[in-house]
Amino acid sequence: MTLAIAFFQFDGPTPTLPGGIVELARIGPARIIGKETTILSNSGRAILVGHAFHRETYAPCPVLDADAADKIVESEGAWAIRNLWGNYILAWVDAEEQVFILRAPLTGPAIFCASKVGSGAPVTAHCAFTDLGLARALGFALDRPDAGAIDAYLRYPLLRAPRAGIEGVAEILPGEIARLDRPGRRPASWLPWDYATEPPVRADPAELAGIVRNCVRAWSGRFARIQLELSGGIDSSIVAVCLADRTDPWRALTMVTAEPDGDERPYARAVTDGIGAPLAELMLSPEPADPIPAAAALRVRPGGFGLIAPTDLALLASAREFGADAIFSGTAGDGAFGYQTSIAPALDAFHYRGLRAAYGAARDQARIMDDNIWSALRHGLRGYIRGIRLWPVDEHLLSRRHASPRPGHPWFDDAKCFPPGIRRYGLGILPIQPFLDGYGRSQHLPKIAPLLAQPLIEYGLGVPSWQWGEGGVNRALAREAFRAELPEIVLNRRSKGRILSMFLPAFEQNRSRLAGHLLNGWLAGAGLLDVDAIGAKLSGRERADTTDMLRILQFADIEGWARSVAGDGGFAR
Repeated sequence: MTLAIAFFQFDGPTPTLPGGIVELARIGPARIIGKETTILSNSGRAILVGHAFHRETYAPCPVLDADAADKIVESEGAWAIRNLWGNYILAWVDAEEQVFILRAPLTGPAIFCASKVGSGAPVTAHCAFTDLGLARALGFALDRPDAGAIDAYLRYPLLRAPRAGIEGVAEILPGEIARLDRPGRRPASWLPWDYATEPPVRADPAELAGIVRNCVRAWSGRFARIQLELSGGIDSSIVAVCLADRTDPWRALTMVTAEPDGDERPYARAVTDGIGAPLAELMLSPEPADPIPAAAALRVRPGGFGLIAPTDLALLASAREFGADAIFSGTAGDGAFGYQTSIAPALDAFHYRGLRAAYGAARDQARIMDDNIWSALRHGLRGYIRGIRLWPVDEHLLSRRHASPRPGHPWFDDAKCFPPGIRRYGLGILPIQPFLDGYGRSQHLPKIAPLLAQPLIEYGLGVPSWQWGEGGVNRALAREAFRAELPEIVLNRRSKGRILSMFLPAFEQNRSRLAGHLLNGWLAGAGLLDVDAIGAKLSGRERADTTDMLRILQFADIEGWARSVAGDGGFAR
């Protein structure tokens, strides 16, 4: 969601606000400043920023009345988690004038917190902010990249733990309630395991379809003009058919690459032809993007894959040309619809239903993974004996001298109380977070992922993990739920388009620049990279395969981000 807002509390004089930043409201001892944003509801005791919906009716919640504010305060935020969902930040003040902040579960805007210590004095200021520039405007320097946090992010891919990428900054995680002047998770915070039914209950496809429709329609009703990014995969296609009865203007957009690996027009056209919706086709430039671009907007965490930046700009330009005031996508469908490429669902089936059910689930997973049943059973036996780790590890081309342990995350604490398929479903939501706000277009237009809606994910946590892959088909339950409305070409599709043709030439054509950028850069100076191995790959002394290239390009992105935070222009480019 496009938000630039900060909550702050100063013990001493408040700094003068720079131009373009205004005070939006006050709540207890805290002031709220921002730019280009709207306070949707202010009851005096509680303030809601963003979009919220009522849980039971899916209707929008435009006004937070006094009764709701009282319930929020009395329950320490639990009432909001039970009765609201959406993309919002909620703040309230209790009887002791303590200020609390709730970031909506799953889709709430990224919000960070920091404290400032006076010279020789105790803490004098506290701030929670969505925009790094606002925090700096309040006098928080926040200009030192955190080497340990960056190493952990590279070593444990896409795991956004509380420790952010800048020293002294912590992220308030989705669904988390924190006190402004005393960061730390409050007891009423949202956890996926509170919704994991034991034993899981077999799902009805029609019930699933109804929840998905309600979530998409709720979001659809908040915007006058929508552009849906339609790949023709099952996830975005389901969002498209749920938008089909929308009366306000909308269109789908599909991307086309010069190489056939990224051309998904046959699938997208089949969907829009079937529902009578307009489809725009965006031809992407065949020229490789610059892997070392100029620094973009300041971010607390590194953004998405840098070589997608030109595509991101093209998608934003297309949405603006259409006059869209929101961008919809099928992001999170993998997680919401239980797509797993491991033996974990078979272990769940064994846990709850016994050996025969486990054998059937293993056979289904083998088909999904293009494996054979004997290999799947071996993996299953190994997983049963040894267990399945909570998070993957990727140490490729990283220094082993400063290897970070896996970061703590509150969702990990109780995860091992559940069998691995349910565990994978819950934790599988975490890697989606960087794709919600990691790209520039989400800073200019709301980017809505309706399949990550709280009601849908909480429902999915109660579904048997093996039901999602029945028959050896990924997302089988979702396909069945929308079988009557999706074209056969999409229902039968089992793969996704790839766009490696956009990335690999950027590596090959910029080897020397990448070497200058990385081998003497911030990451290397912090001791995070295996500079000898990277140098050999870039010089050609060792062959660089696709995995090597993508990893080095990722390092280049994070190097650029670290320099933008530190404000150090002294590095060679």
